[in-house]
Amino acid sequence: MNAENSTVDRRVRRTKKIFKSHFIELVKEKGYKNVTVTDVVERADYNRSTFYIYYKDKEDLAEELVLETLKDLEYAFHSPFLGTEVVDYRKIISTSNAFFKHLYDHRSVYSLLYVKDSIPGFQECFLNKFKEIFYGITYLNESNEVIGIKHFNTYKMYGSYGVIIEWLQEGCIESPEEIADTLLEIFKTSESAFKLDKPSNRN
Repeated sequence: MNAENSTVDRRVRRTKKIFKSHFIELVKEKGYKNVTVTDVVERADYNRSTFYIYYKDKEDLAEELVLETLKDLEYAFHSPFLGTEVVDYRKIISTSNAFFKHLYDHRSVYSLLYVKDSIPGFQECFLNKFKEIFYGITYLNESNEVIGIKHFNTYKMYGSYGVIIEWLQEGCIESPEEIADTLLEIFKTSESAFKLDKPSNRN
């Protein structure tokens, strides 16, 4: 690739990024159904012809945003463990966790997960990708034997999903390293009993 093509590619990526960032903010402000191409180009300070160079309509922009985000999510999850056959919880360090850094760096788009009038299908696509990632994990016990308990992966997946959504909804107050450490501690903790709070008196 020559320098001219490289410059063009950077310009394309930069322009698309600007459209996407303003589109996300508009969806949060107005709801997806109320956002128009005119809204996006006016907010981004571009003209409509520039928008149509890259996208057919707002649905095309939304689809690219979702697919691109979830592709990066999957890569971020696997990247620290490439070339590793078995991942030992005790050897994981938070600084190697690209997954939570990805979520933090893209928290603006992930905030659309709990917007009422969000991109159609985004929540479902995110959850399906999350399932795909977690169902690709084989959990091992201390003897390196497969944990074959039914629904074990589902339990781990939905628990992690809940922690992540709560973290995002609270504005990512904890750093990516802190939330990674918290979730890792949850995964490492093996409880043997539990107790219940006394139910409140009912009139």
